[in-house]
Amino acid sequence: MATRRLLTKTTFTKDTLLRIAAIGILTIAAGTSPYFLHRIVKTYFKDKVRKMQRARAKKLRELERRKLVRIEELPDGKVRIELTHRGKQLVRTYDLEHMKLTAPKRWDGSWKVVIYDIPASQKKASNAFREKLKQLGLFPLQRSVWISPYDCLREIEFLATVFEIDMDKCICYFSTKDVPREKEMRKFFNL
Repeated sequence: MATRRLLTKTTFTKDTLLRIAAIGILTIAAGTSPYFLHRIVKTYFKDKVRKMQRARAKKLRELERRKLVRIEELPDGKVRIELTHRGKQLVRTYDLEHMKLTAPKRWDGSWKVVIYDIPASQKKASNAFREKLKQLGLFPLQRSVWISPYDCLREIEFLATVFEIDMDKCICYFSTKDVPREKEMRKFFNL
């Protein structure tokens, strides 16, 4: 039972952070009310049940204590809530879990090639990057050469940011019409 409660708590934290990230910065007139977090929850999170509203307000305070969000009172009496740097990193990690390539309805006939050479000092980042390319469904032409028929530049840039890899120095991304082992790749991607 403790595991289930922990999972629910983690999911609730994740949901709260992702909603703040989606909205950006939350701002509301607070006045002198100690219940301004409840008003923020009602306005931005749309939780219907009062118990959930209280839990969400409590979660916002917890996230502030953990330095994942910053709650700041503005000179005009409004309160602003925004993600801190640590909060943004955690949101990126959550996004990483659900990342998928979207296949267009019709393939344009060009192959997207990802070539990388990450320094040995970043071995963990290199291994994580390679594993994520595999999870995304790219074809491994060689250990550090991966190919996809679908555009994946945004995903590659996101992975480079999350794993702190210098995109300009370590990763090369380009499109081409001709690739070796094309027949094998067409079969791999069902093209």
